[in-house]
Amino acid sequence: MSFVSLLAQHADLAAHNLQMAGALAGDAALHGKQAVQGAGNDLIVLAQAGGDITVEEFRERLQNVQQEEQLGWLTTAGKYFIGIFQKGGEVFAGFVTGIIPTLVVLMTAFYAVTELVGEQRVHGLARSAGRIALTRYTVLPVLAVFFLTNPMAYTFGTFLEEKHKPAFYDAAVSYVHPPLGLFPHINPGEYFVWGGILVALLELENRGVVPGGYHITVAIWYALVGLLVILLKGILTERITAIMARRQGVEL
Repeated sequence: MSFVSLLAQHADLAAHNLQMAGALAGDAALHGKQAVQGAGNDLIVLAQAGGDITVEEFRERLQNVQQEEQLGWLTTAGKYFIGIFQKGGEVFAGFVTGIIPTLVVLMTAFYAVTELVGEQRVHGLARSAGRIALTRYTVLPVLAVFFLTNPMAYTFGTFLEEKHKPAFYDAAVSYVHPPLGLFPHINPGEYFVWGGILVALLELENRGVVPGGYHITVAIWYALVGLLVILLKGILTERITAIMARRQGVEL
């Protein structure tokens, strides 16, 4: 091997060793920087603790912080989950202090009116309303749900002929929800049907999106449209009942 070749090999080895030394120096500098930063953080925490904390205590606290960060998403999910039920509890508390006392007073008042008018007079009015289709599926269901409420309202069907009873039931059972905005005593067990709409309307009124008292207007239209719907349903169900009875050879 020539002298020149030996010099070239030694030069390559020297360059490689310098490269490794540079890499080691870079790693050492990085670790040194991290050590300095860690030491600085330790000093800050120790200074804030007033010198009453040891390095071991600091390590424990740092580990606890890391665990809390890892469980943070569970904490957030739990907070929003229980928040749904807390909001529901607030709405229920509003009902307890608002609609429920009003409902009790209304039920007492209308039961008193029924007793004052007299059961026989109410029944006589029901018989008169059941003579023609127009009043049979409008006035009679309204009287039934207004005076007797749900589910006793369906007993008014006893004043009708057998062929009219299915249609009356269809009309009456369909009208235990539309008047709830005006007369919640009719069906207090299902007030949530109107209550959900009412909460949204009141929120819109508070924000100024709709004019004040808009929920009353909606309640009136709800009752009027419901009245038209039960008239159509009563007439249609009466026709269907007649067709089914004729097909099956049943005389009503």
